[in-house]
Amino acid sequence: MIACVLTLPKLSYADERGYAIAWMQKSAEYKAVLSQTFKAASSQLQEAIFDNQWTAAIEQFNQNGIAQLPNAIILDLDDSLISTMLYHGELHQDGEAHNLKDWHKWVLNGKAPIVPYVKTLIEKASSLGVTVLLISDRICYPTPRDPCPIKTQTLKMLKRLSLVFPKDHMFFRGEYSDWNADQSTRRSFIAQRYRILMIIGDDLNQMIPKSIVTPHLGREKFVNQYNDMWGSRWFMLPNPVYGSWRDTLPKDINKAISGYHNVFKGF
Repeated sequence: MIACVLTLPKLSYADERGYAIAWMQKSAEYKAVLSQTFKAASSQLQEAIFDNQWTAAIEQFNQNGIAQLPNAIILDLDDSLISTMLYHGELHQDGEAHNLKDWHKWVLNGKAPIVPYVKTLIEKASSLGVTVLLISDRICYPTPRDPCPIKTQTLKMLKRLSLVFPKDHMFFRGEYSDWNADQSTRRSFIAQRYRILMIIGDDLNQMIPKSIVTPHLGREKFVNQYNDMWGSRWFMLPNPVYGSWRDTLPKDINKAISGYHNVFKGF
């Protein structure tokens, strides 16, 4: 008798990216995670307001007088407030990688769906008088007429979704020379003006300074170091499609994956 062995093809990067995009576009599980996360954040907000020592910003840990500052939450823009998955889906269908030309074309298109259930938190914050601030790594390329055209374009897109944010409540990469990919300089700027009650995003860099350049083992230590922050002051949304977590992995993804034979070798 000849045994029949089923050999599954190895997934290419494009296939793997396609599954990640499909999960964020179509899975009920993704929407369930969003529902429980925004619901949990909303329920925590009132407690945060009445605790005078409460802050979600590491940059405010040793800052005096934060209780006298107006209350705010920081919300990441892409894939925390609005979804970029139609853009990534278009790239995948065309066999393209992320690039500035296609990105700006999509931003100019001005059509993006809101992330499910995020309005739960926005409406709760509004009812409690808490300001919602947006941080984005969309990059400002100034022109003689506009210091940050992509912010202007983003504001137009948000208005189509009935989301109105003043320009000074949005903090884009490159607006000032030290506002770079590490968001800690922008949080420090905000921390002088608001008491930051919560941070909601999809990347460790949105909570922890320098994590964008920290190897993955160091990032895991950060998670443990600030364990008390998760689910009370920090709320992380899942994003398997892109983010600084990918940049810390080796180019050959197989070198980042462990099997039980490797883990328990020598036992």
